[in-house]
Amino acid sequence: ARLVSGSALRDPDDPLANDVKHPFDTAVVSAFMEIFNNIAIHAYERKGGGAIDIVLTPSERDLLIEVRDHGQAFDIEEVAPLPLDLDEHSLPEGGMGIHIAKTMLDEMTYEPGPPNRWRLRKHLAAGSSVGRS
Repeated sequence: ARLVSGSALRDPDDPLANDVKHPFDTAVVSAFMEIFNNIAIHAYERKGGGAIDIVLTPSERDLLIEVRDHGQAFDIEEVAPLPLDLDEHSLPEGGMGIHIAKTMLDEMTYEPGPPNRWRLRKHLAAGSSVGRS
């Protein structure tokens, strides 16, 4: 995963300067991209043109990402749970993005709309801060 933008202090000639390396960053970017992709693919049915509002709220304890869209809503309770004995033959047909995001985050909620509202929260480890260099 790559960050959308990087610090001006990073070497602009280094193609890997904006790679996500910290476990917190990896979890947040992975979870967010799963939800974002689900909105584009399922809520907006791959048609493009749909608005997605994103609000980032960092604090000393966590990072909250709120995502809103006006696409097709769904019932998150209908996403099949993962089997206890997971292997390539027991993977569910759908819902893997939801499971990946849940695994990466400390809290994830969805409220069908319109607008549909996602709240993604990841706690910071003790001594960490959002926006570290």
